[in-house]
Formats: sequence, structure tokens, C-alpha cells
Amino acid sequence: MSELFVWPEEAAIPFPGKANLLEVATTAGIGISHLCGGRARCSTCRVRIMEGGELLSPRTDAEQAMAERLDFPEEVRLACQTEAEGAVKLWRLVLDQVDIDMASQLGEGHYVGPVGREVEAAVMFVDVAGFTSMSEHLPAYDVVHILNRFFNRAGAAVEGNGGLVDNYLGDGLLALFGVHDEPEPALSAVKAAFGICEAASNMSTYLTWIYNQPFHVRVGIGLGEVIFGLMGDEASARETVIGDVVNTASRLEAANKTTGTTILVTDAIKMLTDTRVEYGRHFDLDLRGKDGHVLAHEPLSLIEAAGALEETS
Repeated sequence: MSELFVWPEEAAIPFPGKANLLEVATTAGIGISHLCGGRARCSTCRVRIMEGGELLSPRTDAEQAMAERLDFPEEVRLACQTEAEGAVKLWRLVLDQVDIDMASQLGEGHYVGPVGREVEAAVMFVDVAGFTSMSEHLPAYDVVHILNRFFNRAGAAVEGNGGLVDNYLGDGLLALFGVHDEPEPALSAVKAAFGICEAASNMSTYLTWIYNQPFHVRVGIGLGEVIFGLMGDEASARETVIGDVVNTASRLEAANKTTGTTILVTDAIKMLTDTRVEYGRHFDLDLRGKDGHVLAHEPLSLIEAAGALEETS
């Protein structure tokens, strides 16, 4: 006799042999939702496996399709499609009507995207220095045109290095590297930062010519564990990240004001890129909202690969 243990009810349910998770729980009076009748069409029976994952049946084709659609991590399963042949502990993820409404994939307008997973990623904040005061002296059309001209080139630098522009924040942007398991997120972020600075330099030439106004940016990059998922109400939900590294990257971007730099990165970024990037000054910073000091580094340029140097010699 095996046992299915269900949280948050803390219910232990015995079952013989091999049994379907949804059937075992509902027979015992545990209300695992299943709007589609157990056909893997609604995802409301999703559960998180806490222990015993190796004792579960592989995903069916129907469950695999839903898992890919919603970017389920390995531990999130559809109870209606999963059989256990030993002791399993799980947590119900859909607990009330609000959860049901959000989890259901039946009909139109429901959440479709990552349900939330932890990933190691590089996070980049970019801000246009002094743009607020500049914009006060320009017509609204020109302000929007200038920002969109820059964002077009900055976005190309991010995407060209395997990154994702997560959001535009007034005269700045937030970019992510590695959230979809892309290789070398730290190096990709630094390369993108150099590309963004080049775009800003070109913008400065353009704006000095037209408006007699320079154009400069500040960039902060951090690396660490983030939670990536679809966040917001159904009408405006989007994929984004939360985590301490997001705050760190934002604080580093602002710290460029006091250090007199353009780009600052964390020690973790430097350690992973030290053989590919030339670094200059470093700073022991007391960043607002952070416990203790943060060691930040100033990337200067990419180091050419030895092979490329040999080819040109």
C-alpha cells in the first residue's frame, strides 16, 4: 500500500498499486479542480511534486503539450494525466475560484506563459542620463522620436546578443540574458552593453548636430537567481523577473553617477568574463537597499580572441 500526501490539507491518502493522482485525491474528498474533466485541456489540476517524482508516470502527449505551452518546470504536473506507483507528496496549486479562473486555459483571454521558475540570469538596467531636463526644452514629438530612435538600436544590441528586452521604463530599459537557458548570459550582457553605448555615442553625434544636446547612458548589470514568469492581470500580463539581482542592477546603473563611469557590473559578471573583457577601475559600493558593500567593476572593451589575432597577423 502506497500513500499520497497532499498539501495544504496535510492529508495522507493510502492507495494500492498504481493509481491516477486526480482520482486518488478526489475520491478521498480533496478538491483538486479539473474543469475539463481530466482531459489535459484546462491545467486547473496542476500540482507541484514535492517528493516521489521518480515514482510518477512520464508526461502523456497531452500533458507535454500543455507543459510546453505554459512552460511548466519538471516538478509541476497535471494530476489528471499522472499516475503514481509509490509514495508521493504534492502541493495543490489551484486552491480557490480566483486560482481556477487564472489557471484555466478554456476559452479566450487566459494566462498563457511561464508559471514561474527560478533561473540564473544576467539583468541589465539602462538609463539615459539627464534626459528629463533635456526633454523639457524639446517638443513632445521630438522627445518620443529621440527615445524610440535610441530604443530601436538598444533593442537590436540586446537581441543581437541573445537577450530579451523585458520592459521600457520611461527613458530606460530592462533587459534579460539567460532566462531561456541561452549560453553565456554574463558575456552576452556585457557585449550588449558595449553595443548600447556605441548606439548612444551615435545618438550623441546626431543630437548635438540637430539640437546641440549630448546623449549619454548609464548601464548596470548583475547576475544571479531570479524568478521568471508571467505577471500582471490577464489584460496586461507579461513575462518578467523579480529577485535581488534586479535591484542590484538598478542600483549599479544609478551608481555610475557617483563613480564617473558608464557601465558597472557585479563581481559575478567579472569572474565569468575576465578572459574576454578588459576591466578598468573597481569600486566598493554601499548601495541603497543592499546589506553590506557590493564590489563593482568597470568594463572597458572586449578582448580579441587569439585566433582572430593570428588570422590578421
